[in-house]
Amino acid sequence: MAIAITYGILDCDRPANTAEAALYLVAAATEIDAVLRVCNQDSSARTFSIAHCKATGAADGTEWLAYEEDIDANTTIEYSICAGAAEEIRRQASIADKISFHLSGKKKVTS
Repeated sequence: MAIAITYGILDCDRPANTAEAALYLVAAATEIDAVLRVCNQDSSARTFSIAHCKATGAADGTEWLAYEEDIDANTTIEYSICAGAAEEIRRQASIADKISFHLSGKKKVTS
């Protein structure tokens, strides 16, 4: 069994709308140990939501890590996230083009 470990940016997004959507889907035979940074680039306080889901698709009530969480203007908040194969990280912003989501860390692939 071979194991490959890489470090770096896993995904990043600055949504052009306020809909809930996938940020990152962990591939088969893969696990991640990452930091999710949420950055409000607006001059006003806003809200955001993030979920760590067991499978793809809309988050259910048990999967939210932060739901309509307040974020001050020009501020960044960090979350540590460990996830396994087929799990999905989802995001939602209260305003378009002002809140960015940046996921970076370690990705381990077993083959």
